[in-house]
Amino acid sequence: MQELKRFFIASYCVFLLTSAVSAETTVRIGVPGALTASVPIFIGRKLGIFAKHGLFAEPILTRNEQMNTQALASGSVQYSISSPTGLFYLARQGGDVVGIASWNNSSPYSLGTGFKIKDLKELKGRKIASSGAGGRADAFIRFMLTKVGLDPKRDAQIVSLSGGSGVRLAAVVSGNIDATLISSAQEKHAEKLGLTVIPIPMEYIQGVVVTQRTYLEKNRGLVKAFLQGLSQSVQAMVSDKKTALSVMQSVFRIEDPEALESAYEVLRSNAVPSLIPTEQGIINVLKTMSYEDPAFASIPAFKYFDLSLVEELKTERGQGR
Repeated sequence: MQELKRFFIASYCVFLLTSAVSAETTVRIGVPGALTASVPIFIGRKLGIFAKHGLFAEPILTRNEQMNTQALASGSVQYSISSPTGLFYLARQGGDVVGIASWNNSSPYSLGTGFKIKDLKELKGRKIASSGAGGRADAFIRFMLTKVGLDPKRDAQIVSLSGGSGVRLAAVVSGNIDATLISSAQEKHAEKLGLTVIPIPMEYIQGVVVTQRTYLEKNRGLVKAFLQGLSQSVQAMVSDKKTALSVMQSVFRIEDPEALESAYEVLRSNAVPSLIPTEQGIINVLKTMSYEDPAFASIPAFKYFDLSLVEELKTERGQGR
């Protein structure tokens, strides 16, 4: 009888363990070659934040922003955290996509170049690496050049290089490319590589979370749980420096403590745990895109967004929940 009792207890424990595992719903998040967007996801995984909400968050690293958008459109991933340009391109074409949050509304880029320049106007005649037509970096480069009076088509050579910002940065260091956009978190690292770094300050949504409208409609509770986990993960990035540095070292593969510290301070200062994008940040994205297609300039800022869930979370936090 005693052995039978132990058997039932053991069986019940196994049941509880397997039930706990099966209770976790896997959600896949597409992240492009520029890995900054994935940092909160990895922090949330490491700290078990998503698991507390019944989720297993699985980052899917894609080669570039275009492939990231394609993965979302095909249903291979449930969420995309990357380019707002991909959202606007696909939504304007009638695609089943909607922006639901943004964890970073700051300027996404600085300029890294092998030349000792002081002004962006000095990029005239230079080769500038981008992520490819339709990508955020490509649109930003064109907007940046136009803002300083240069014609993106005639005054500079924009070269597509896939594989992420690390590949483009290496091309500049080698001298094959004259300049490229780098993440603000890479500034110190680029300087140590001998490059000149020029900040490009601008309010601009760069941590935008996108999903399919149909997925949101059918899985509203699940999407809310994901956003809760993401919000808490962004907050953990701000408050748990030790974990954040550990994750960033692994993600960015930066061994230099000073460069890593600098990268962390940039992400920490620009983090938005509320996940609410700013109107001006969205408008600036549309402005960058309007240099390729003027029709984007007339799109209302929040036309392709549904922020009802992040607003719900904001209300609940205000009520102490």
